[in-house]
Amino acid sequence: MEDQRVMVIQDASKQVCSSAIKWALHALILKPGDLLLLLGVLHQVNHPTPVVSLKGTRKLVGYRKKMGFSSKFAANHTIVDRETRKEEFENNAEILEISKLCKAQKVEFRIEVTSGASPAVVAMQSAQNMKATWVILDRKMKKNKKIFLEKLPCGISRMKKNNGIKLLRGPRTKFCLTYDDMIPGNPEEDDLFSIELFPTCKTISDKPV
Repeated sequence: MEDQRVMVIQDASKQVCSSAIKWALHALILKPGDLLLLLGVLHQVNHPTPVVSLKGTRKLVGYRKKMGFSSKFAANHTIVDRETRKEEFENNAEILEISKLCKAQKVEFRIEVTSGASPAVVAMQSAQNMKATWVILDRKMKKNKKIFLEKLPCGISRMKKNNGIKLLRGPRTKFCLTYDDMIPGNPEEDDLFSIELFPTCKTISDKPV
């Protein structure tokens, strides 16, 4: 059986929530050799850099090709933020307990913190690089779930307001083509995929009229 690579995505500016991590560890039945990754994502704001034109008029432009002092300061500040949040995640009491549990079950547990102008895009790219087999989204990414459903073939769930877990879609395979996969675009998945934990493949005949 292929090793599972599960990514739990959370807003790194908030207090870490362990419920999604525990759900992944138990509901997905992680076994020795599997990987469980907690990815904290920070929203990085690219502030315009003021420059002076030839006529002495101040203008606001985006980041320049040559990084100035302010850009270097902003970059260093972002790195410090990531390292600080990662350390806070690692020292969280519940995360420490989860780390011990994973070690006992021989499941690899890692914590990473990243940042970007679009947290959803950064998280999606991280999941692609990791070749995740299952992704659990922060509840704030509900509005961005379309990009994950379109770009990732893995199973996808998201956190709810009560810290419960809602299934959006099970893993796709080369030989599992659903009726909805044949239709261009994505419908509202909230009700469509809120079925069982591991949905079976559908055929055209399975689609209700």
